[in-house]
Formats: sequence, C-alpha cells, structure tokens
Amino acid sequence: MKSISWFLMWFVYFPLIRILSILLFWNRRISDRMVFEKKNKFEWLAHSFKEVNEKADICFEFSSEGEYQQVAPLIDDSLQQGKKLELVFFSPSVEKAILKLAATYPAQIRYLRYPFLRIFPFIRRRSFSHWVTAKTLVLVRYDLFPEFLLWSLQKENILKLIWISFKKERFLNQRPSWWKCQFLKNAKSIIYAGLPDYKQGSDLGFSGKVFDFRLEQIQRRVERKDDKFKSLLPIYPDLKLFFDKADKKIIVGNAWPSDLFLLRDLPEEILLVIVPHQLTEDVLNHFRQGLKVIGRDVFEINDQTHNLKSEKTILINKKGILCELYADFNLAYVGGGFEGSIHSVLEPLVAGTQAIACGPAHHRSTEYDVAKSAGRISEINTPEQFVLWINNLEKKWERDRMEIQNYEQMRELVISC
Repeated sequence: MKSISWFLMWFVYFPLIRILSILLFWNRRISDRMVFEKKNKFEWLAHSFKEVNEKADICFEFSSEGEYQQVAPLIDDSLQQGKKLELVFFSPSVEKAILKLAATYPAQIRYLRYPFLRIFPFIRRRSFSHWVTAKTLVLVRYDLFPEFLLWSLQKENILKLIWISFKKERFLNQRPSWWKCQFLKNAKSIIYAGLPDYKQGSDLGFSGKVFDFRLEQIQRRVERKDDKFKSLLPIYPDLKLFFDKADKKIIVGNAWPSDLFLLRDLPEEILLVIVPHQLTEDVLNHFRQGLKVIGRDVFEINDQTHNLKSEKTILINKKGILCELYADFNLAYVGGGFEGSIHSVLEPLVAGTQAIACGPAHHRSTEYDVAKSAGRISEINTPEQFVLWINNLEKKWERDRMEIQNYEQMRELVISC
C-alpha cells in the first residue's frame, strides 16, 4: 500500500497537478491561487522548523475559517502549554487569523499555505511532506489530499481525524468512498461530528469518539465578548440597553439577500437586527433597498458609528462580532438556507439563544442535527411561517447555554504527544 501510494503521489498526482496549473495559468482562479501559495517563499514564519534545527510537537491542518474554529481552543491550549505548532491551511479566508496568531507566538508557530498548485517534491514550502517536522498530524474534516495519506503511512507518524462526518453520504444514500475509508483506517484516533456519524463509522469498523470542539470555542468567545466590543463595537453599552428595552427582538445572522422575503410580514414593533454574511457594497445595498421596500427604516452601524439611533431595524456593517451578539437574543434566524447551506447554528445555540430558525438548505449541516436534538431549531420556508414561528414562542425566556462536557478529556486525546 505504501509503495503504491508513493508511486501514485509523485508520478501521477504531482505531474498532473503541475501540468494543469501550467496549462491553465491564464485562469483567474489558478493565477490567484499561485500568488497565494507563493507567499510561503517570502514569509519567514512560513519556513520550516527544520531551518532552525527545531521540531514541532503537533501539526494542525484545516481548510478554512470554519475548520480553524473547530480546533482553535486546542491550538490556544497547546500554545499555553508551551508546545511548538505547525499550522497548515488551504483557504485565504483564514489567512489573516493565522498570521495574527503566528505574530503573537513567533517562537512556537510555523504556518504553511498548503501548496496545492505549486507542489514540488523535495522542496520545503512546496511540499508538506518535506516541510513538516511534527510526528502528529491533526486533520480537520475536508482536505483528504494524497500527500497527507502518504505521510500517515510512515510508521513513526500519527494521524488524528477531527470532525469527521458522513452526512453528505447519508443525504445522497451513498457509502463513504474508498479514499475516505483509507484515511479512517490509518488514523490513530477519530472524533466524529455527531452521533449518526459515530454509528455509521462503527458500522464500517472504525471506532472513535463524538465531540465538537467549536462548542468550547464559541463559549470562550461569548465569555470575552465585552473585551472584543470595547475595540470593535464601542457603542455596545448603549446598544445593549436598547436591546434590553425591546419587548420582542430577533437577530438575523449571516443573512443573505435571499432571506429578505421572509421579513415581508414582520410586525413593525419587533426590533430587527441584521448581520449580513457578506459586507460588500452590492450586498449591503440589497439589504438597504429591500428593507426600505417592506417599510422598515434602517439604522446602519459601521466603523464610523459613534451614536445610537433608536430605530426598529438595525443593519450591522461590521465583521467578527456576530457570535458574540447572539448572546443578547432569544430569537435568531440563521441565513444561508436559501443558498447552498445554512451557516453556523451552533453559535446562537451555545450563546443561549432559545429558539433558532433557518431555511430549508440544511442537509449538509451537522450543526442542524445538534440543534434539532435539543429542540431549539425550526425550518422556515415562507413569510407566513416566519411570523407564525415568532408568535407561537413564549415571551419570557431563561438564558440556557449548552453545557460543554468532557472538553479537557477530549483535548488531551488530541494534543497529547
């Protein structure tokens, strides 16, 4: 198996990727990716620990921001324990967060934008296999690249899989692929996204545990929300007083313009707070105009906002504060359900939001299953259902954050080495 994988990696997969990247250099997505990966060459914290004769304790690999948040508490706790870490990521969406973290811990962190197109064997920064020094790789969910499997086949290396899910396979009524099963077979430990995934993994002969580390990360963010708001949302004290005075309020988080039609019949007296998923001027204009059409006067909060205006519709034009804002709302609608898939419903769930709604596109979300099992989420398809959902809910609520159990035990399962 090892020799076959090695041959396929360096004599089939690698030449194919290189040839395609050269032939398609004119493609914007290809050229942007090449520029993104080339940054590894010029940033010294992207250089391997090997260049200073040191070794990392653990390597974490994640695709984008969502997967990073899954292991963020593990990374933070590892750094506090003095461990040296290698952080490998695929998407530009998480680049800023990783560079900021590495600048804070330059002696403990090295990072690598995964060289997908610029991959070249035997050259550090262009091959994960020759860049990495850790003997433990924590792989988060999606990036089942051949190089990672080949690395895991080396006797001294340890592969740990986090947030493994078979929800897509269940939705399509398919068995997990042979390729995915090879990763599961070579993993020393597996942590599944949910109980249905654990059961399906067990049926395939793979043992493991069930845990979602984002629960811990979200709880930590909510506990530190006042500190974040001091710098990112200075008017928060006045805003919170305004929220607390409202008889009924709802936050629409990670909203898309496609969600706007649901608000058509929303009673005017309800305080509506909208946080768009994207903050481009085009998207913001869709919300401004769409809310005006349904008769709601909008007060927009952005970086230049210093004074609060008492309007029943507030549009939040700021990044990085939605998770913390959920803690002030008992009702939340999570967007994306009329796009490809809903966004995080764990954030309002852990923050203490009692009733959550979303659109119909939730088949890819393991978080929906968690919220459903807790009896806290409803699927909404029409404006009439949206108003009925709000009217059928009790007016008085007690804050009830999800209790995070066994985090320390599960943390040690992952970061002990």
